Amino acid sequence: MKNSKNFNLFLLDGEVTGRIKCTLSNWTGLAFKIPRLYLDKCKDRQDLKQSGVYFLFGKNDNDENEVYIGQAGIRKNGEGVLFRVSEHLKDDFYFSEAVMLTTQNNSFGPTEISYLENKFTNMATETDRYKIINGNDPNPGNVTEEKESELEDFIEYSKMVLGVLGYKIFVPIVETKEKINTSKEDDELILYLSRKIRKSNKTIEAKCKRTNEGFVVLKGSMIEEIDSRAIPKSIKELRDRNRKNNEIIDGKITKDYLFNSPSYAAAFVLGMQTNGRTD
Repeated sequence: MKNSKNFNLFLLDGEVTGRIKCTLSNWTGLAFKIPRLYLDKCKDRQDLKQSGVYFLFGKNDNDENEVYIGQAGIRKNGEGVLFRVSEHLKDDFYFSEAVMLTTQNNSFGPTEISYLENKFTNMATETDRYKIINGNDPNPGNVTEEKESELEDFIEYSKMVLGVLGYKIFVPIVETKEKINTSKEDDELILYLSRKIRKSNKTIEAKCKRTNEGFVVLKGSMIEEIDSRAIPKSIKELRDRNRKNNEIIDGKITKDYLFNSPSYAAAFVLGMQTNGRTD
C-alpha cells in the first residue's frame, strides 16, 4: 500500500460531465478538466488566471485521438492559462475538453512552464497514444538542477492526475520490463499466432500481450497485407491508415496496437473476420 494515492475530485457543476477540479494530498498542483462548452463559466476563477500548462483533447476525422500541449504565462491584462485556452476556440483544430495544470501558490514562472511544456510533449510523443498536433518543438528552457528535481516531482503527479481524469496520454501501451513487478508480469500473458495464408502464400507470425487494458499486438509482428472481403470496418480503416502512414515495413508493424478483444487483435493481423480466442 506504500504507493497508494488519495485523489480529490470536486464536481464544480455537480455532474460528472461538467467541470472537475482535481487535487492530491502533498501536491501543490491544481488540475482542472473543463469541457469546451464550459470554458466561459470559468472566466472569474482566479486560479485559472495564473500561469500553467494545458492539454486540448479531441479526435480527427479518422477517429484518432489528438492532443495539443501548450503553456501560458500571466499577461499584462491579468489573464493566464484559461485566456490562452479560450484563444484556441478560433483554431481549425476542434477540441472537446481541456485539462489545465497550475499551482495552488502561483509559483510557475516562464522558465518552469517552458520546461514542463517540453517534457510533457516529449513524453506524449514517446508514449504514442495520442497524435501530437503542436506546430513546433517547445523550448525546454534553462532550469537549475534543484528546480529540475522539483519540476520532475510535479510531472510525476501530473501523469497520475491526467490518468485519473481519463487521459492515459503518458501511460505506455506496453510497459518495459524494468517497470513491471513480478505479480503484474504474471498477469500479462503473451499469445502467439502463426498461420499460412493462401492469398499471399505467406506464413504470418505475430505476438500479442494481454494487459489490464486489453490485447496489444506487439511491434515487429507480421501482418497479412491483403485484406479479405470479410473484415470488420474499423479494422480495415486502421490497416488502411497503417499503409498510408508507412507504419508497416516489410510486412511488419512498427508500433504496438491495443485492441479491446482478442478477435479484433487477430483480425488486424490476418486481415479477415476471425475468432481470436482460437487463433
